[in-house]
Amino acid sequence: MVNKNVLKLSNKVLIFVSVLGALMVIGGAYLGFKVVPDIIVNKIWETKILKENTEQWEAFMKTPFPYSFKVFVFDVQNPDDVLQGAKPRVKEVGPFVYKVTKWKDDVQWTSPDEISYHSYTKFEFDEASSGEYTENTEVTILNSPLYGILLKVEATKPEVFGLVEQAVPVAFAGHSQLFIKVKVGDLLFKGIKFCENAGKNGGFATSIFCRNVMQKANESQSLRLENDAILFSNLHYKNNTHLGRFTVKSGGKDPKESATLTLYNGKPFLSTWPGENSSCNRIRGFTTVFPANIKTDMVFESFSEDICRHVALEYDSKDAVKEIAGYKFVAKNDTFSSKTNKENSCFCSNRTKTFTTAEGCPEDGIIDLTPCKGGPVMVSFPHLLYADEGYARSVEGLRPVKSRHEPFVILEPLSGLPLYGSQRIQFNMFLRPIEGMENPWNVSRSLLPLIWVEESFVIPDQFIEKLNDNLFSKLNMINIVKWIVIVSGGAGLLLAGLTLVYRQAP
Repeated sequence: MVNKNVLKLSNKVLIFVSVLGALMVIGGAYLGFKVVPDIIVNKIWETKILKENTEQWEAFMKTPFPYSFKVFVFDVQNPDDVLQGAKPRVKEVGPFVYKVTKWKDDVQWTSPDEISYHSYTKFEFDEASSGEYTENTEVTILNSPLYGILLKVEATKPEVFGLVEQAVPVAFAGHSQLFIKVKVGDLLFKGIKFCENAGKNGGFATSIFCRNVMQKANESQSLRLENDAILFSNLHYKNNTHLGRFTVKSGGKDPKESATLTLYNGKPFLSTWPGENSSCNRIRGFTTVFPANIKTDMVFESFSEDICRHVALEYDSKDAVKEIAGYKFVAKNDTFSSKTNKENSCFCSNRTKTFTTAEGCPEDGIIDLTPCKGGPVMVSFPHLLYADEGYARSVEGLRPVKSRHEPFVILEPLSGLPLYGSQRIQFNMFLRPIEGMENPWNVSRSLLPLIWVEESFVIPDQFIEKLNDNLFSKLNMINIVKWIVIVSGGAGLLLAGLTLVYRQAP
């Protein structure tokens, strides 16, 4: 029953209440769903701009928390059988965990809206997180430096194989076999030593061999000269140094361009891949800052100097990190496919020698990094995820799992803040008999995995607290006020309308 005091109200008052209620509903909805969110997003965009003496600048100059870098090594379980033609059987050993610190140095403003810098990385072994594994853990692996040199000789000067085979036992000392047992710390950072004293103590053949290798050592990221010897290691070239000069937009003119890459070593294109100005060589992508107001149709590209190319991430699903809702973006499954993905065709130099000595493009799922690394290294997702089945069948022991082996990042949709992310990549080499050797190894033909690495981060709790305080608490308050206004207006509108209807009733 309608209250009698309400019935005494004049029609003008009721109409006024109805109009006011309607305005409160419309205005509350418009302000709550459109105006205020737009204001918040604009404020978030302002925080994306790289300006000195701001929180964004501090985070840009040095990552505010260490990343976790995990290395998994593929231990060859049957090396003697492989030398007789058996399929390689591998076992994943790891993770060997390192804390990674990143910072920028030699930062210069090259224009009012562009910043150039060197990005440094430092690795520190994390004993606690590595558990049973230490840098002294031994594994049996392919002798990559020796095998790579022999492939180079096969391709360029097969007539000197006799000299090379004579020099190898002395030059490589205890590491002259195709498969060797090494400490993981040596494999990754310290280095596997060969050609000590430049091979001068090993006679004419060894001296000539080592001198030639030393002259070309700077062409490979994995080789370095130290104390008149050659050292091979997978990751030393990255430790406590930089890999080139980056130039990014500051976002001062357009916040949406903040931290987007424009130049690498002062150039908008690499000269690594075929085609001078091909899309494979073009420098592009986000670096340290993601945009605000994330949409599911967005595609994010990031450039990796380790593999001399960009990798694109596309929307996959909704996910949550520490009870914060996010959007998960993952690497495209045809990222390393140059046959079915025509955009990747320029990553093929038609010089890859796979299971045979014939040159061409590899099958889908791997890219030849020789132009980038200076050695016959093939890159793929871990455990050959999404790779051609022929490659996967050529070796035993791989178990690709999408959730464990694909690269991804989870972004908070409104702020664009990365909540959790992981870069994952695997390095492989094609194994086959080498033609021209006087004493060839009768190895099976396979794509042999060497190591895979994962660089990841999870947003620390203090950043979650800051996100709650600076964003979500305010959004919650706005939502409360919005719905109070809408519900109050709706209640007034409904009550006035019902009263008018009641008065009109006979």
